[in-house]
Amino acid sequence: MKSYSHPGKSKFMFTLAVLVFLAFPLFIFSQKEDEKEKKKEEKIPKITEEILVVGKAPKELPVSTVIRLDSTKIENLKPLDLSEAIKYAPGVMVTFGDKDEYNLKLRGMDSKRIVLLIDGIPVYEPYYGSFDLKTISAGGIDSLQITTGPSSVLYGPNTLGGIVNVITRRPGPDPKLSLDASYGERNTRSLGLDSAFQWKRLAFAGSAYYQDSDGYYYPSSTGNSRIARSNSDYQRLNLNAKLYYNPSSAAEIMVNGGIYHSEYGMPAALFAQKARYWRFKNWDRYTLNAGGFAFLGNNSTLRFRVFFVNYQNTLDQYRDQAMTIRQFESSFDNSVYGLFALGDFYLSKENSLKASLTYQKDRARTQDDISLPWDEFNQGTFSAGLEDHFAFAEKWKLVGGLSLDYLAKFEGKNRSSVNPLAGLRFSPNDDLELHLSFSMKSRFPSMRSMYSPSSGNPDLLSESGTNAELGFAYDKGMFITGGAFLSRFKNLINTVRLPDGTRRYFNIGKAHINGFELQVQKGFPWLDATLNYTYLDHRNESDDRPLDALPNHTLNFDLGLHLLRELRLGFFGFYASSSSWYDTSTKTNFSIPSYFYLNSVLSYAFPHAEFFVKLTNIFNQDYYTEPGFPCQGRTLEVGFRADIFGKY
Repeated sequence: MKSYSHPGKSKFMFTLAVLVFLAFPLFIFSQKEDEKEKKKEEKIPKITEEILVVGKAPKELPVSTVIRLDSTKIENLKPLDLSEAIKYAPGVMVTFGDKDEYNLKLRGMDSKRIVLLIDGIPVYEPYYGSFDLKTISAGGIDSLQITTGPSSVLYGPNTLGGIVNVITRRPGPDPKLSLDASYGERNTRSLGLDSAFQWKRLAFAGSAYYQDSDGYYYPSSTGNSRIARSNSDYQRLNLNAKLYYNPSSAAEIMVNGGIYHSEYGMPAALFAQKARYWRFKNWDRYTLNAGGFAFLGNNSTLRFRVFFVNYQNTLDQYRDQAMTIRQFESSFDNSVYGLFALGDFYLSKENSLKASLTYQKDRARTQDDISLPWDEFNQGTFSAGLEDHFAFAEKWKLVGGLSLDYLAKFEGKNRSSVNPLAGLRFSPNDDLELHLSFSMKSRFPSMRSMYSPSSGNPDLLSESGTNAELGFAYDKGMFITGGAFLSRFKNLINTVRLPDGTRRYFNIGKAHINGFELQVQKGFPWLDATLNYTYLDHRNESDDRPLDALPNHTLNFDLGLHLLRELRLGFFGFYASSSSWYDTSTKTNFSIPSYFYLNSVLSYAFPHAEFFVKLTNIFNQDYYTEPGFPCQGRTLEVGFRADIFGKY
């Protein structure tokens, strides 16, 4: 008899109760709609959640490459989580493999070297220093901001590979209540609610999303049939609420809280790696933050936030495939708390100065088994950034910045790094922008890589890299953006198997990733299309081999056919060339074949509702992004959204 159970009716009823709870205030306040301030005495500020405001127009772009995906673009995909919402952006690759994690790569750099923000708050598991895209629900996302290349120095530490900022929806002047639901194969279900309202100087936005599934199918080796993937079931509950108070049109205060609860299995590797029978009986995250926005006069602004994120996770490992004999149960109680402040100071029409202060404290408590004592580690990170934007000769802008990052370690020598940024932007007209930029970035070692009892190395150096980019953006008739980039890295951290058979983390030396990318967007009355292409020349120079699981060529596209005013047919395709994976333990190199998959969504919109049919991996392509872990085969899903009040 298995020691776990599939989500039951009690949890489903609990979710329904939460949905009703979130909806109830909306019904109360919607009755007072006539009492609202119809004359709108004050304009409510709308940038509390963002760390750096960036518009789409070329003249507003900084000296790094920034891609924004708005809510319409995301909604067209009908995604369940962030892994599905982000994977068609330029320079983006989502991989799936060990531990059932959905990992993000930006221009070849993985999740451990990328900063993920939700409304400006960093989200990462502090012991491992990484994140899993599937833990972020796509429901309630208003926009995604993806920054690659020489990024701003204002985002804090560890931005070696880039930054992703997820902006969730804000309340508008009218009350809103939206219900989402879908059903797919293997009893894959989702149910969600978004609500928002304003009343005088108060505003509220809340969402609740529940998902569960018996798992997924993967294609057979011939691609003609599908096989149920063992131990791939899951359940997820994601709750989020934001309360705003506007003391005046020049200030805003926000309090935000969130709960993410999940239980899921981790399918064992079919080849290349030793099969492990693991399951998270709970993988939970709790967040609480408060902050705001204030005008300082003369177009100057200040944004600030304090935050706390706690992870409560329990992992069971079994000796047998039937998962009846438990080998051990590991527990994690890990937390991050900190604060940041960002000031934007208007010095003159030509000159603005931006400054940031960030402090983060990481604490990890780990227990290898229920009978063993707890280990505890902690470390603190401080970052200060200063960035100057100076416009001259009308069409030119010069950006220079410098950040100081400092790591106070649990043991061993503390680490610090100084990271400069320099960029030049030329805008000959309102439709064209050219930029040339250079930066140095760093990433501190994770607590696991330094303090793990079995493989940690407290003497690890910080990873560092230099990035140079020549890019452009054109927006007239069609939107075209692209650029060439050169990236050099040293002291990258990896595990190495020692002669006695044990593993230990070491700095492995030098690597490079060079390439270019291009995005083209064009809209017609009956068609909207986006095409993204990325070329990467990459090498682990120390070991003289390609970087793992990284194709040289990727291409993705989004085609939307407007068959009728209310009827849309979307096609979403992704192609990756072949790559390789080197197993350091067996000294074996595995080839990852090239692949192409195609998804489609057919949707029909009514005045206050929308129905859709989603078909994933239409051709039932047999592919994997990491050896031994096949991706999902052809899958059918149907769903709807109903706007009970207002319209999102």
